[in-house]
Amino acid sequence: MAGSTVPVKPVKKLGSLWDEITEINRQLAKRGFELFADRGWLVGHDLDDWLQAEREFLWRPCAELTETDEAVRASFALAGLTPKDVEVLVEPERLTVRAATKHEHRKEEGDLRFCEFHRGKLYRSIALPSPVLPEEGKAELKEGMLTVTLPKEKAGRKIPIEG
Repeated sequence: MAGSTVPVKPVKKLGSLWDEITEINRQLAKRGFELFADRGWLVGHDLDDWLQAEREFLWRPCAELTETDEAVRASFALAGLTPKDVEVLVEPERLTVRAATKHEHRKEEGDLRFCEFHRGKLYRSIALPSPVLPEEGKAELKEGMLTVTLPKEKAGRKIPIEG
């Protein structure tokens, strides 16, 4: 609808620029270490692992995060991927999506003149606005959209008083 606006709530309270840079560096280091472990702890490829982590971190699919009183919902545009290509990791305050994309050129389709398809690994990690219950989360990949629904952790509960 033309002229309409959708109110957007901040995902989290922004800290200082230094805090943001520190968090990005922490995520890159964590992912670089995961790549090192995936390689079988093979020493000598530190720079390769770090650069791969940076490539994955910079290539981000479009995402949207919404919150209701009961749940947090995240959607990611992952066209061309199947559920077996995607991994969703949930912690109480963070959601991480990883995937491997493949794109190959076949000679029988003609000479390649132009291509913007990305090939490689995707890594997207989002801080959640409220603590969630990871074990009760649900994920669905349909028509190129991954939707992850995470019920929110309840702040407290009533307990009966005896007597």
